[in-house]
Amino acid sequence: MADLQQLKDLSRADFLTSIGLYLLDDRLVMVRLRKNFLTVSLVDQAERELPERDSRQAISELTGWVTEDVREIAFRTESDLRERGLREALVSLLPHINAAREHVYLCVPQDHAMVQQVFLPAAAQSNLQQVLEYEIERQLPFKREDIYYDFLPAGKKGDKLSVYVFAIPKKSLDGVLALCESLGIKLRGVETTATALANYLLFAGAANGHGAAVVAGHSGYCEMIGVEANPNGWQPTAELLFSYRIPAVEWAYGTGQELLLECSRQVPHLFRCGDLAPLNGAVDGRLAEAGDIASLGNPRLQGFIARGKPEEIPAIGAALRGVREASLRANFLRHENGEGNGGKNLSLLHTMLASLLLLAIVIWGVSYPLKDELRLRQLRVENEKLAPAIDALRRHEEQFEQLRKEASFFTSLNERRGEVLRVMDELSRTVPNSAYLSNLRYRAGVLEIQGNAENASAMIPLLERSPLFQNVGFNAPSNRGRDNRETFSLKADLEKVKQIPQASPKGAPAPAAKDRGAKQ
Repeated sequence: MADLQQLKDLSRADFLTSIGLYLLDDRLVMVRLRKNFLTVSLVDQAERELPERDSRQAISELTGWVTEDVREIAFRTESDLRERGLREALVSLLPHINAAREHVYLCVPQDHAMVQQVFLPAAAQSNLQQVLEYEIERQLPFKREDIYYDFLPAGKKGDKLSVYVFAIPKKSLDGVLALCESLGIKLRGVETTATALANYLLFAGAANGHGAAVVAGHSGYCEMIGVEANPNGWQPTAELLFSYRIPAVEWAYGTGQELLLECSRQVPHLFRCGDLAPLNGAVDGRLAEAGDIASLGNPRLQGFIARGKPEEIPAIGAALRGVREASLRANFLRHENGEGNGGKNLSLLHTMLASLLLLAIVIWGVSYPLKDELRLRQLRVENEKLAPAIDALRRHEEQFEQLRKEASFFTSLNERRGEVLRVMDELSRTVPNSAYLSNLRYRAGVLEIQGNAENASAMIPLLERSPLFQNVGFNAPSNRGRDNRETFSLKADLEKVKQIPQASPKGAPAPAAKDRGAKQ
């Protein structure tokens, strides 16, 4: 199990920096996170004041005009003033932001957007994106082309599929996007505090294996967010249990208190964030036992001070996406940036590791023919070194073979010497004195003789009567010369060559002579 956990941790290893911006009505909070392998640290934070929204009623009182007449003027004046203040804040933060190398993510308060839980048929799970494209206008009071939206599946609730839809009007976000692009800042993602706080809870480990919730106090309203994480398996999963936004005035009537008590029963751990004084002590008993969410960041987030400002928490939650530590990946710009729902692209480190692995595989595959070629060349060099010795060995082998043949010839000659002598002896006794032999050849039991005699035909019966010769006949036609003698060429086979004994030792009687004498 420990090895599996190490492999799971290694899959998150990286070297990244990320910027998180939290845009409030009266301020802009920036944090920078850095990830060195597996260690995430808060390396920078800054805060800039923004001009507060002017009251339209105040403008009418100053000018004496009626409110309806100055509504458009007040709206434009307020927008221009806020845009100018936001530009000045972003310009002052540019030294803290490296837009070319760092990913920038923006978090907006939940009262600027909408979070709607939608229940769909279970069959819609396979094509959830297409179903929501058709259902979005029925579920939200806006046209599809007028909003940025994203969604998070929340599991099955009975026979229905629960989905949280996040939406924000384009007119509320386009100005911020255009302003950031004019300053060279391209926002990689925009989300609400609902997912930013939930990702912070999941990153801090508050919901591992169980559920956790946070109650966050904001100016004029309060929000409650619950999450549950399942760390089992190779890819941990997280689920948004609930997300509610309740105006502060409703707490006085007990609506918020009842909702808090109902939600707190779903999770074993409850945390608080921000100023909860506007709740007027309605739920002091339950919230008094809740821990501060800022204290959760110390074990895993280095450089974070627990007594820091609560506005930094949503900014940190937004920046976690840039260091690949966010579990819930709702993004209003997902369709515009071409990201898949919940998909995680390969990081630079993992791309480099994959490239190195691919390169190693290619080198490993190519190395075999190269190694074979190197071995072949080495063998050729070794063969060239051994060539003179091999040639000398071959010459010695040829000489040895010649000597072996000569020795075999003399050995066979020695074995047949009695046979040759007997043939000579038989010819000396059989051939008459009037015949002369000029040539004699004996090979493999066949005798060939040439010579001349007064009557060549008389030589055949003489040799046939010999017990040693058989099948005597002319080997070539005979001719009679001027001296009245005939030349002949006879051929004869030896009888019983295998029974011809070897030469007897000196002084011992020859068995062949005894046999000849007996025949005579």
